[in-house]
Amino acid sequence: MLNIFYSGNVEDSRGARLSPVVENDSSEDDVGVEDNGDEEGPDSYSDLPTGEEFSDEEDLPNTELPFYANCDQPYISGRTDTHHPVSDLCDISMFEYAGRIEQNLESKWELGPGKTFGCKKQLILAVCDFCCKNNVEVRTETSNKQRVVMSCIQKSRYEWRLYGRVESWNTNWKISTNPKDHTCYRPPGVFGHVKLTISLIAENVRDELKKNLSKTVDDIGGLIRARYPRIQPTYNKCWRGRERALEQLFGSWEGSYDKLPRLLEAMKSTTPGTKYNIVSWPTNDPNARMFKMAAWAFGPCIEALRWARPVISIDASFLSGRYKGRLFVVAGYDPENHIIPVAFGLAEKEEILSWGWFMSWVRSEVIGDKNKKYCVISDRHLSIKAVFASTEYGWKAQGPNAVAIHRYCMQHVAENLHKKAGGNEHRELKNFFKCKLANKKNPRRFRLRWQELKTTNRRAYRYLRNCGKNRESDPNEIPKLYKWAQSEDKGHRWGIMTTNVAESLNSVFRVERRLPVAAIVEGTWYKCARWMNKRTQEAFERMSSGERWAEAVQNKLNKHGEKSRSMHAFVVRLDLGEFEVKVPGPYRDGSGYEYETFRVIMPPVSDEIELEDLIYQEPQLGYTCECQKPQLTGIPCAHFIAVCREMRWDVNAFVDNRYSVWHQHTIWSKVPFHSYGDESEWPIYNGLTLVPDKDLINRGRRKVIRGEMAMDKMEGKKPGGPNPVVQEGRVQQVNDDNPSRHIQWKHFNLVAGTADHHQGPTVDEGTLH
Repeated sequence: MLNIFYSGNVEDSRGARLSPVVENDSSEDDVGVEDNGDEEGPDSYSDLPTGEEFSDEEDLPNTELPFYANCDQPYISGRTDTHHPVSDLCDISMFEYAGRIEQNLESKWELGPGKTFGCKKQLILAVCDFCCKNNVEVRTETSNKQRVVMSCIQKSRYEWRLYGRVESWNTNWKISTNPKDHTCYRPPGVFGHVKLTISLIAENVRDELKKNLSKTVDDIGGLIRARYPRIQPTYNKCWRGRERALEQLFGSWEGSYDKLPRLLEAMKSTTPGTKYNIVSWPTNDPNARMFKMAAWAFGPCIEALRWARPVISIDASFLSGRYKGRLFVVAGYDPENHIIPVAFGLAEKEEILSWGWFMSWVRSEVIGDKNKKYCVISDRHLSIKAVFASTEYGWKAQGPNAVAIHRYCMQHVAENLHKKAGGNEHRELKNFFKCKLANKKNPRRFRLRWQELKTTNRRAYRYLRNCGKNRESDPNEIPKLYKWAQSEDKGHRWGIMTTNVAESLNSVFRVERRLPVAAIVEGTWYKCARWMNKRTQEAFERMSSGERWAEAVQNKLNKHGEKSRSMHAFVVRLDLGEFEVKVPGPYRDGSGYEYETFRVIMPPVSDEIELEDLIYQEPQLGYTCECQKPQLTGIPCAHFIAVCREMRWDVNAFVDNRYSVWHQHTIWSKVPFHSYGDESEWPIYNGLTLVPDKDLINRGRRKVIRGEMAMDKMEGKKPGGPNPVVQEGRVQQVNDDNPSRHIQWKHFNLVAGTADHHQGPTVDEGTLH
């Protein structure tokens, strides 16, 4: 039986490595003829919402330099000018650079006797630009490898003629004769133009796409109309022109798959600790293999996870380019709760085969130790639940031999709660669940609200009682409220209740998800490198100012300290470390007590707890409080600060060290990024070629945002912009025709699949076998 898994290299069964990528010569001879849209594509304009932009970075300055030029040199060196990296997200008006484009093209495509062009295609593009700008038509009389002759389409009335020929001593083309101005005009009412080809559109918009890849097809149409005011380009031509421009910037969609292993190997050889894995299946061609899945993680991100809290979020989002697929993301958290992008993956869809393979690779290559417990926060996708219910992927979360902690995202549970038991009161139910149940740390208050829900909404109570089960309909399975309730969590999730970090990463990489696969990998590299530099600088500045804790933690300590000033603490048993804290004021749950009492336990310890013993555990600070905030987050609560004030203790001695500024600086600066150089400097491969699966080609208009979901209805908005669906104090009824993305519960054996198992040797750091 053959093996479909291999790590580090892409090799066939004979040990041959992949050959260098050969870029497709997609320069069709269509620059002088009308493109009638034989290729499938959209055919009409419509507004394409781009979704909500998300970035935790400042807006980039408007500059001609690529964004990575702003990074600090000690962590990343520059690239050659011939390479076009994935541009960062920025907001650029479609007409902001119209004058600059027109000025550049005027000098580049100016016609006249003696004007030279680098090739015949550039000469014909200049003629097409002349025709579209002046709203005239010409026809080609002669076109071969030696000369080209064009004349006015109304040759009997106008004498305009252009002669071009190739120079004998080089490959340049020169206009030898172009004596008269072209003064004829096309008839009115004609808005298209035969010379407005997709190559001409791509030439006009390529530089703008390089600066801002988030431009939509409608933006492309606006740029073309600004350049040629008397021509109305069709949606189909603009869409295909944008595709051609992207191919010119990042290579063809098909060639990008063959470029992927060489790109990842170049990154692996220059940045220490970088790891990747590619899965391919055999094809009818013995010299090619079909791409199926890939996973990669950069060395600095892997090292950062080792110093962060043992909590990760996982999520997946769709690819919106030519080929269908999903981008998998694993994200961690630094002391400021900033994003730590840990690992990425590409697969056809979300299923047990893809999630199981990806999570198994994360366990073995990124985490490295199969016994280290991590808390994983995700949605309730059936394939993800199956990964944590099985023992073969390294993430078993049940039973005595459990090696992982699985928790549900609070937002996704709220979404499903809306579907199951929403009704007209779904807004109040959502707020009640998030604020009064899921986020509650005090078990006493949680039990009161839980009983209140049981008496007021039985459907919601039954759903929340059963949603933690592997199978909700199983009456014999014990309810698992700890899957979503923080008060029952025992500190495994460190107070992190949602997967918004992973979803935010999906939003940050929204532009990259429209690009070929190699450009997606490059986009993740540049974003991660920039984040590393920015966060390192922030942590260094905070260390230099003498601060001990991360800013978010320090703000929380200050807030708790202010609250503790109105509390009264006294010693119950000093030898046992038992204290009692009374909070003045009426009891918040309406019981009528004048004081709410909390018990704080600080047992004596003989030896100081070493940090290395706690790296992969929940917070263990040696003291407890009935509110459970210290046990769940690792940060002293207001009650314990009141005890510290009474006993003259230093509060800083009781904060978990993983919130320190030193830890924050170590997370982001332990291992630096290094430039992987120009493509000509990459390692050379000889062997099989990776090709895409043609069945995954997206048909029809490209989708740039997700469809409307129940969570959008709960929030009273639609994806893609601030379009509220609330009118006159009530929520409009919106038809939800989107099928559920939960797959049927199945269990696949990765080893027993029909694909062959393709195992290659591991590549040592900085070497190539």
